[in-house]
Formats: sequence, structure tokens, C-alpha cells
Amino acid sequence: MTGGVRILESFSMSTTTAPPSVPASANTDPEPFDKTRMSFGDHLEELRSCLIKSLVGVLVATAGTLYLGKDILELICRPLLKVQYANGLAPHLQVLAPMSAFTAYLKIGLISGLIVSAPWVLYQVWSFIAIGLYEHERKFVRRLIPASGLLFAAGVMFLYVIVLPLVLHFFITFNRAFDIPNLTPSAFQRLILPEADADPKEYKASSSEAGLPTVPVVKADPKEPAPGAMWYNEVDRRFKIMGTGGVSSISMERSDRAATMQSQFAIEYYISFVLMLALGFGIAFETPIVVFFLAWTGLVPRLTMARGRRYVLLGIVIAAALLTPPDIISQVLLAGPMYLLFELGLLIARLVE
Repeated sequence: MTGGVRILESFSMSTTTAPPSVPASANTDPEPFDKTRMSFGDHLEELRSCLIKSLVGVLVATAGTLYLGKDILELICRPLLKVQYANGLAPHLQVLAPMSAFTAYLKIGLISGLIVSAPWVLYQVWSFIAIGLYEHERKFVRRLIPASGLLFAAGVMFLYVIVLPLVLHFFITFNRAFDIPNLTPSAFQRLILPEADADPKEYKASSSEAGLPTVPVVKADPKEPAPGAMWYNEVDRRFKIMGTGGVSSISMERSDRAATMQSQFAIEYYISFVLMLALGFGIAFETPIVVFFLAWTGLVPRLTMARGRRYVLLGIVIAAALLTPPDIISQVLLAGPMYLLFELGLLIARLVE
């Protein structure tokens, strides 16, 4: 029994005594991870601080975007107005409900505030997560956050400059394909419908004899028109009359562009359409970050992703169909850049390796 006790005592002494070859300072320095170790209460306090800072940043950014909400709304509507004008239509949006324009204004201001404050919110999230990471992991995330923001902004700009005009032109052209049908009543319809106006041929003949009135066609409005003056501005396509209280005008459309379906969109539907596309393209342009992260962490090796290109392409097509409206134009314009960005992510991962 005494022999067993001596063996245990000698074993405990050997485990607590440092080997002669190891410096004494090696037992006093903490691990790099232990230097930032925090208690559960400290983590909750740090989380509370990050949430408060993030909320303050969102509120400040939202206040600024609400102040500039009118300019932001005009910026979003500009592609549609330009496409309408190019197609010979009156460039304007419809307000179908009393609160539609105000609701769109608030929606644009709030969402723009979230987008503007996103870098600050990501920085606060990073500050909270960085406590539990090693130094090389922190360097990795520091590089990913700015790149992620730039890629999201690039996706939104790609939509605004290239995709949105093409998609709107496609829809307006498609709607104009439905021509106005022949409105001449049949023999049976003449019995049950009221009589139409006078024969247009007779009206044209009488008008040509008397002479048709003419209106000046100008490219810029006159500076000081007299009361009762009339003119047509062919740049903004509006017929204008100078009255006692100012100029009154009405928007004009080309008669050869008249169709059964008029492409005059409601403002709330157009805003939702643009925001949905912007979110889809912004997320899709994060593809290189996702590919590089999967390869760097080893969750999905680079060679495995490279060998499965056909399955990745199928997944990209499905994702593009879910992130865009049900039209082939926007789906192709999103799926193509997504696959190129996937290849870019593989290239970056190979260079880092």
C-alpha cells in the first residue's frame, strides 16, 4: 500500500514539474485564443452594444434616405420613363390608390436606409464575431466584407444600367404586339348597337376643303407666349396651351404605337418589381465569395466544384428562375453573369492555393 502511494506521489510530481529543456516562460504565457476569452455575461454585453450601434446606424441612414426619398424615387423610375419615351409612349406612372405614391416613397426610403447602413451593420457583426476567431481568420474576414459589399453594389448597378432597360423594353414591346381589333360592327351588331358617328371619309373630305388648322411644332417652349397660344413640343411630346393662369399641357402618343394594352404601370408594382430584381442580382453577384469560402474552408474542395460544373450550371439556372420574374430575358441575363462569377471564384481559389 505504501509502495502504491509513493508511485502516485512521484507521478504527480513529474506532471507538475516542467522539463528542463522547456523555458519557464512557456508555462506562464496564455494561448493566443485565451487572450480574448470572455465570460457568458461579457458576450451578452458585447452583443447588446453591437445591436444598439447597428440600430443607431440604421436609423441615421434611414433618416437621410427619407429626406432624399424623392430623388431616389426619381432615380429608380428614370429607366422606365426613358424606355416609355423611346417606344413612343407617354412617360409617366399611374397612382391607383390615394396612398400609393406615399407608400412607395416610404418603402424606397426604408429599404435605401437598410442598404446604406449595411456596411456599418456588417462591421458591427464582424466586431462581435472577431472575438472568437484566430488572427489569420480575422484577416480572411476583413478581406471578404469589403469585397462582398462591392460585389452587391456591382450587381445592382448591372441591373440598373443594362438589365432593367432591356427587360422593360421587352415587356413594352410584347404588350404593343396586341393590335387594336377592327371595330366596325357586323350586320347583326348594327341592329342592337347605337349608330356610329358620321362616315370618316365624308369628314375628311369636308375638312380638306375647308383647310385643317395647324399648330406650331417646336423643340423648346417659347419664353413668353401670349394667352391663347398653342404649340406642340416634340421633345417631351406634349400639346400645350397658354392660359391666364399658366401653361396647360397634355401628353401625346404616336398613333402608330397605339395598342390594345397600354404599358402604363402602377407605381407600387413597378417599385416592387425593381426591388425584387435588385435583391436578386445583388445576392447573385456574391457567388465568387461563396465559392472561395467553400474552397478555403474545405467544406467543398475546389476540384470537386470544378468537376461538377454541369450540376452547378443547373443550380444557377434554377436560382435565376427563383430570383427573377417569370421572363426568359431577365433569367438569362442573371444566369450568365452568375456562371461567369462562379468561374471567377474558382480562379481566385486556385490562385490562393
